[in-house]
Amino acid sequence: MNDKTKNIIGNYLRGRLRCTEFALTNACIAKCTFCNIWKQKPKVFVDREKALTAIDRLADFGVSHITLTGGEPLLHPHVIEFVARATKRRVNNAVLLAAPALLLRKETPRRLEDAGCDLVSISFDSGDPATMAASRQIPNIMDEMKKALEALKQTSLKTMASVLIWNENHDKMEDVCREAQDMGFDFISLNYPTFSNSDVYELGGDGISLPRARVIEAMEDAIRLIQSRKYRIINSVRSMRNIIDYLKDPAAAKFPCFGGTRVLFVDWFFNVHPCMQLPDVQGNILTMAEKDLSRPACNDCNMSWYRDFSMLHSGWRSIPALWESVTGNRGLL
Repeated sequence: MNDKTKNIIGNYLRGRLRCTEFALTNACIAKCTFCNIWKQKPKVFVDREKALTAIDRLADFGVSHITLTGGEPLLHPHVIEFVARATKRRVNNAVLLAAPALLLRKETPRRLEDAGCDLVSISFDSGDPATMAASRQIPNIMDEMKKALEALKQTSLKTMASVLIWNENHDKMEDVCREAQDMGFDFISLNYPTFSNSDVYELGGDGISLPRARVIEAMEDAIRLIQSRKYRIINSVRSMRNIIDYLKDPAAAKFPCFGGTRVLFVDWFFNVHPCMQLPDVQGNILTMAEKDLSRPACNDCNMSWYRDFSMLHSGWRSIPALWESVTGNRGLL
């Protein structure tokens, strides 16, 4: 058992386990049809020293996993240092990106490995090159992704295809998962379409304007794929069923979201939000205290990352989800 795993277990047993998405910049190469961050001006990059302090403070607050995101986190000149600081603080960490070409410069995969990165997650909307290029507005993105995955395979880094359910794939779940796995991704995560009320993290657009019934059908297809064990999909079946209940009737969701308490979003101004969707600001990570990370449980959206992690914080009712996470026995739950 490595130090990061020990830290996760220790913080969980002490009731202090938290997870965070930390957005390093609003600069982005992609021009996604369902995200408007790339349109924001001026472009902001977190200050190096303040960001290192922010990671320290998050670790002090019990944060045991950080996903470095953006915009495009690999555009930040000090992203490797941020990974190294998280590793030094025994914090499991991942880098989420949309432009795989950034992995092909300056020996980035090797530098991420040396810094202790645990996972590289790449947005993957479709196995069709034309659809991918159109959705992200990056020509030749699939060729670049293949080259990036080949470079990552030369390291110990694990890779994950981050798949958004949207208009072009909601009825092709198995095709997308097969294509991601055939391309060489180690894992697949599914994200559910949602619209944002945040001025900082703008999500929406026609590309994800799916009727709830269509989203439910896609999620039910995905559950069947998980239970078949043909694909390495990491989503919790128990959490997915909870979100399906929410989509049918928000009052029917059995497990709330603990965004702002156990799961956090830190933006490029170092402001802490319950999640990337809500406009609420709880404080600034550079000045706030741990006691400020308190907020009533929420049931306002179906944001996958936040609700999935929140499943682990519902007392005895979390035991099946914990067992699922530890054993990977998703088809039994």
